[in-house]
Parts: sequence; structure tokens; C-alpha cells
Amino acid sequence: MIESLERLVLLSPGQRGPAPQILLTQLTEAVGTADGLDATDTADATDAAHPAGTTRRTEAERIADGLCARFSAGGRARLPFAQVAGKTMGPPRERVGKTFQKIEEELVRNRPGGFGKLRLSQFRLMCAVVEADLTRPQADAQPEELRNQIYEARCSSSAVLRTLETLSGGEEPPPGIPGTAWYWLRRPVFGMLPRWWYGRRHRRRMTRQGGWYAKWAELPEKGADFYADAVRLTAGSEAAAGPEGRALIVDALLRALLADVERAFRHPRLSPWGRRRRHRVVLVLPQFPGGGSDAGLLVERFPSAVEHTGCTGAMLVAVVQPDEQRTESFAEAAITLKSWIGSTGAGGARVVRVAVASHPDDPDAARWLVRYPETPVGKARSDAAPRVEAVLAGVAGLTALALLGAYGAAWVTKGSDTACLGEGGGSASASPPGSGRSTPRLPDRSPQEVYDDIRAGIDKENEKADRAAREGAVVRTVVHLGLPVTADDWEEAKYSGAIPELRGIALAQREINRQAAQQEKSEVWLKVRQVDAGQGFAKAPAAAELLVREVRRAGSAAGGERILGVVGLGQSRKDTLRARDILADGGLPMIGTSATAEQMQGSAMYRQIPPDNGREARIAAEFARHGNIVRTAPGECAPAEKAVVIGDPHDIYSTNLSERFAEEFKGARQIWFPLGDASASPPSGLNDGGDEWVSSSTQMATSICRRLTEEPRTVVYWAARANEFESFLNAFDEGTMCKGRVTVLGGNDLTNAVVEDQRPTERHSGLRLYYAAPALPNDDPPNVIGIAFRRQYAEAYGDDLWSNDGRAPLAWDALQVLSEGINAAYRTAGRAPFGRTAVQIALEQGVGGTDGVRGATGSLVFAENRKVPRNKRLLMLYDRAEASPAIALECGIRDSGEEATTWGPGHRFSCPSDRDD
Repeated sequence: MIESLERLVLLSPGQRGPAPQILLTQLTEAVGTADGLDATDTADATDAAHPAGTTRRTEAERIADGLCARFSAGGRARLPFAQVAGKTMGPPRERVGKTFQKIEEELVRNRPGGFGKLRLSQFRLMCAVVEADLTRPQADAQPEELRNQIYEARCSSSAVLRTLETLSGGEEPPPGIPGTAWYWLRRPVFGMLPRWWYGRRHRRRMTRQGGWYAKWAELPEKGADFYADAVRLTAGSEAAAGPEGRALIVDALLRALLADVERAFRHPRLSPWGRRRRHRVVLVLPQFPGGGSDAGLLVERFPSAVEHTGCTGAMLVAVVQPDEQRTESFAEAAITLKSWIGSTGAGGARVVRVAVASHPDDPDAARWLVRYPETPVGKARSDAAPRVEAVLAGVAGLTALALLGAYGAAWVTKGSDTACLGEGGGSASASPPGSGRSTPRLPDRSPQEVYDDIRAGIDKENEKADRAAREGAVVRTVVHLGLPVTADDWEEAKYSGAIPELRGIALAQREINRQAAQQEKSEVWLKVRQVDAGQGFAKAPAAAELLVREVRRAGSAAGGERILGVVGLGQSRKDTLRARDILADGGLPMIGTSATAEQMQGSAMYRQIPPDNGREARIAAEFARHGNIVRTAPGECAPAEKAVVIGDPHDIYSTNLSERFAEEFKGARQIWFPLGDASASPPSGLNDGGDEWVSSSTQMATSICRRLTEEPRTVVYWAARANEFESFLNAFDEGTMCKGRVTVLGGNDLTNAVVEDQRPTERHSGLRLYYAAPALPNDDPPNVIGIAFRRQYAEAYGDDLWSNDGRAPLAWDALQVLSEGINAAYRTAGRAPFGRTAVQIALEQGVGGTDGVRGATGSLVFAENRKVPRNKRLLMLYDRAEASPAIALECGIRDSGEEATTWGPGHRFSCPSDRDD
């Protein structure tokens, strides 16, 4: 039976049922021991209760005493228990009674290692209520007096409250005006406030619905006052007088005790001591309780108190007088206790009455006790372990709070950093080498002549490839589908991007063929065929159809397929998308140069070099939201509070970029400007969301000025094409009252060449212009391949309008990526023929592997069949009137593989990473 009882004690909190009650009933008087449980008499307290010449202890009492002896070893408790016998240690508390006073003392003393302090807060509160002796006869004054007496009783045992009470100066102010003034300054803080908080906390705890006191006292759901109700339990009250009053007090104290015991096992993960509280608290009453005594009432009311409080963490073992209720033998009781072990749930205490009869010593029981002299609780725990764990947790918590505090302080104080990004110390990086800003230089020939010279250089490189082929080299052809130059004046040619893009193609072809010549037969020579896509890519679909027909007619001729891919597709337009689909149907892999609309990625055969509009919009929105870009005072700037987005509803690029930025910058409003179609009408319901439709630059400027007047910290996001940008600035300066106070954040169509030619910051005072760039070859910190590209560009074409423009290195990277795909297909095929399918497979697998291809615009990581390089490098440039553009933001992977993940002063802001769709 003892083994089953102890297994019940050792159950972990999640495996327990209601608190059990084991009653030991002595049937006859005995002179020996029962089941050998009293082999070592450690019940000194019980012996003290039975002095010489008085009635000898019964076997039931010896069993209870022996059980307590098994609960401890070496003078230290192995599990928490209270042996309620003998004298109390402290001064007697008449109203609380010896039984409950002894229980409290024993639970404080008999704590196993690592168990921690058992906080009996509700029990001690009820003890203070019971001991309170109210002197005020007025009923309305008694609750306040009870609260004060309870608080004073708590101060006597709490060093913190005692210190606060001392600091408060006591109840009476000292003599003299200075002393009295100082007293009334500190009394509310150190005296009245702690007293009020203590009273309020316990009032809420004891009257909350579902709590044991609210149910026991049948308090109303709202407006209940604990102190007003508890007055009936205080010393001298009529309700507490007599046997019924004593039973009421015992009932309250018992329920408070069980509630505290159960609370000690809650939320074990939050406390290092709670995680080590694995065993039930055992209350042992080893003596016959007298009729009407506190012990007798405790035994009688224990089952209902367990059910009322939901307690599972306690066990009561008591010796009781025999009565007419059914009892069980040791064997039957063992079976009953075992049946309780595997059951959980709520309810009243499970009670078993064990009949203890006089019989000789049991040898089997004695041997069992010799082998197991102590309750088998496992390894003894240390008091130091939870303390160390608590200290470490505290240090970790303080460290986390310090870090959060530092972060919060930085976040709060970041508004005090008013330096404008791009100016002086506010720039995210140093300015490019060189002093001053030179006037952009155009070639001294017509654009057609410049364009034809580039084509002539490509033709010469193609002739070199033909000669290499005759000598046994592997040569293949790629097609550049790009814009032509047809005009003889520079007004259109300098913005179209045709010249810098074709120059990037020509330089890349030269470098690829130079490396192929050095590597002999391990790399493929490239020939480049130039195909005219027409202005605005209007001829691109027809050109694509002709190219596909040619490819299909050629088939797999001797020597393998010759045309292996297409580069170009530099603008996101409807005709560009049609051409893309035609080329994809013909099985031609494509690498885009400067198109960024997300719709371009709708083909498995297409990939591109620049970041798409989604990535650019995320970075631009973060830049506007956190960067000091909007001027608030001379020399001071702040982040944007609002944004106005300028977009063309007829342009795929512009519409996509506008909508993406509006999604990322919450609250942004759009102004739709249908370029080239002033007769277009807005869709119905456009103004419901605060968006506008304008038909001229003047209307646009007027609308923006109105919004700047309403909110000066407004940024204009220019998602339209660059050819209308200067017209807008002229209208803004000449037709509005807002001249000199506008901040513009430009999309990638507003390239370096456009800015260099228009010089907006120099010509429009007060304008702050930031714009996105996929590359700045002359940047710092350097992109190594970008520097090599710039050197080759300067050697071939000198220093002109496009020397620092991003479209030339984008075209270079596009041909380099397609060349890597062709070389990968060639190396995989060995001596066998290879064609466009093999190139497409190589591109899908990701040329360059996980590190990608080192490009002039950064690392190009196409692994996992990406259409756009992962975390593609992007810059935000600040246009300066007297110097070259400054880098205000850099995000993405450089060609070295190093990734810029933060930006801003002190690198306090994180760069947005690509989303995995």
C-alpha cells in the first residue's frame, strides 16, 4: 500500500486527478509496529504529544509517523510535506489555530532541493483577516480598517513594504513646516500608493469570478468588496463566534491553502523553481483529531474544499477514529490507490479509509523497507541550480531590454538626425572620384554615324569569329533585338538608349571572343546579328516572326544550330511582350537588357539583368519612408510622410512601377498622365480613392503644388518615362507658387545620361532629385567588374554622355550571361551537337551556380530557375548641381559576392530582400 501511495504522491502535475485523502483508521489498540513502517522512530513531535505514562501510540499513528520519515533523508525533505503534530515554533495565533499554524511552519521547513519558496499569499491573507481585531463600530469604516490591518501585518514580514513604510515617514508628520512639507511630499509615494495598490490587488484577486473566494462567499458578479465581506471572519464578529463560526474560519483557511498549493504548480515553464516542482504536497495528521477540533474539521471539509478549488497538487494523510463507514485492508487500499494513478480530472477529493489492525511484524514489509528506506524521488536536486538559472535568465532579460532600449532610443532619436541624404555626411557613400561636374559631351558626329560605327565594330568582330571557325573554333550566333538610330539630330537619340546599349553589346562580344581565343576550344566564339526593333519596339513582333521562320527553316543543320539566343528587349511595351512570346514559341532563350516591368517575366524562355519593378518599388518606398530626403529647413531634411506617384496608364512599365510603389508606400496617391494621348478619358470612379487624371504637365504641376501645400513632407515618385520630366519641372517652376520646394524620386527610366543632359538640379533651384540606377560604373565602393568595363568603355569610346550610364553595362551583362549559358551547354555536350534547348536548360539551372556570374552591374545569381538575379544590386543616386551624383543608397550583391544589406547613416536601415513567390 505504501508503494502505491508514494507513486500517487510522485505523479507529475499533468498526470494528476483531484487531491486524494487517505484516512488511517485504528481498529484495535496495538503495542507493536504495523508493516514495519516504524522501524526507525523519527516522530519526535508525536512522542512529545504522548509523554510517558499516557496512552501509547497506535499503529495508525506509527504508520503516519513512519511515512513522514520516508519523506526526508539526511535532515532534508525529499518532497514537500507537513507533519502536523507537536508544538508550534512561533508565537501562537489564537484565531488561526495551532493546526494551520503548524501546517504553515512545516511547509516552510520541509522543502526539497530546488522546490523554491512556497508562496502562501492567499492563505496568509486569510490568516491576517482572521486575526484582525476591528475597533470601529461603524460598518462602513470596518473594510478600510481591515485593509489597513492586513497591510500592516504584511509589512511586518515584507522587507520591501517595511522599507517603503519607513521612507514614507509613518502615520504622523514631524513638527515644523519643512518637516511637514517634506512628509506630505513623500507620504503619498512611499506610504499611500503602496497601501492602495496592495489593497486593490488583493481585492481584485479574491473577488474575480471563478476564484475560490468569490464562489465560496457567493459574491455578486460586479461590485463585490472583499474587505466588506471578510469582516465577518474577523475576531469579535458575531458570524465568527461559536462552533459554526469556527467551522467557517477553518473552511476559509483550508480553501486558501489548497488554492495556494495548486497555484505553486501553475506555469512551470516560466519559473526555474516551478520546473522542479514535480511532487504533490503531503499534509500528514498523525494523531487522532478531537471532536470539533480544527484538525477534525479539516479532515471533514477536505473533499469539498478540493472540489471547490480544483486542487490536484495536495494529498492528505490523517489518522482518524473508527466509525461506521466502510474501510479497506492494505491490499484493497493498494488496488484503490493504483486505480487513481492513471486517472485525471476534477472533482472532490478521492477518499479511502484504511483499516489498521494489530498484527505481528511483517517480514516481507521489513525487507522492502530495508531495500527502500526513502521515498524513491530520484536524484536529489540542488537549491543552487534554479538560482543560477534565474540569474542567467535575468541577465539575458536585462540584456534584451538593454538592446531593445538602445534600439528604441535610436528609433526615437533618429528624428534628430536631420542631415539630408546625399549631402556632406548624409551621403551613404563617398562621392565618385574627381572634383566638380563636367558638362556632358556628345560625339561630334551625327547619331546615325555613331550608331553605324558601333555596328561596323560588331561586323569586324563577326569576321574574326568566321576566321576562327575556319581554324576549327566553335562559333555560334546571338541576335540583338534593339532600338535603332534613324534621326540625324541628338534630341531623340540621346534619350533612346540605343547607342549605349549597342556599345555594351559590342564590348561584351569583344571580351567574350578574346577569352574564347585564349581558352582555345573550351569556349564558344560569338557572332552578333543586329535586328531593328523599330521605335518603341513597334517592329519587334514582325522581326521576331522573321527570325523564328529562319530558325525553323535552318533546323539542325550540319554543325548544330547556329542561332542560340536573343539579347535586347530593352523596353516594357505591348509590342515587346508580343515579340517575346513569338521568340519563346520558336525556342529562342532571351536575356533582357533594361526592361523592368514584371509582365516581362511571363515566359519560361525569358530572363533579365536589371531588378524588376517590384524590387525597385520596395527599395524606393523604404528609401522614401526612412531616408532624410524632403527638405524641412535650410540644411535639414526628414523622411517623406506622403507620396504622389506619376504614371502613364498606357505604358506597361509605368503602370506596373506606379502600382507597385503605391502598394509599398501606404497612403500614396496616383496622378495618371497619359503621355501622347491628351484626348484619353479617365475611367469611372477614379477619384474615389484620391487618385487623379491630368492631361497636361501644367495640370500635373498644379495638383502636386496643392498637395505640397497640404503636406510639405510629400515626395513625388516619377514612374513615367523620362522624356516628359523636364516639361513637368518647367511647368512646376513657371506655373505654380511652389517653386524651389519639391523632392522627386525617379524610376529607372530616368537614367544617368538623361540627368546629365537635363541637369535638373542645376536648372531648377530648390529641387531635390533622387533616382534609381542599376549601376554606376564610376562608383565607390567599387564594383570590380564595373571598373574593368568602364576602362574598356573609355578606351573604345572616350568620356562622353554615356560614360557613367547604366544601360551600357546592362547590355554587357546580358550578353555575358547568354554566353555563359552557351558555354555551359557546349561543355556538357562535349563532341556532340548542342543547340538552343541545351542553352535553355543551362540558363534554368542557373549559370555560375550559387555564386552566379560576376557582372558589371553586380552579381547575377539565377539559381533555382530565377527570371531576375537574386537581390540584384540597385542604387539610389542623388543629383548634385556642382558635382557628380552621390550614392544615397546601395542594396544588393556586388560582383565580389559581398551583399549590401543596410543603408543610411550608420547603416541603420535594412535593405529589402527579394520575396520568394
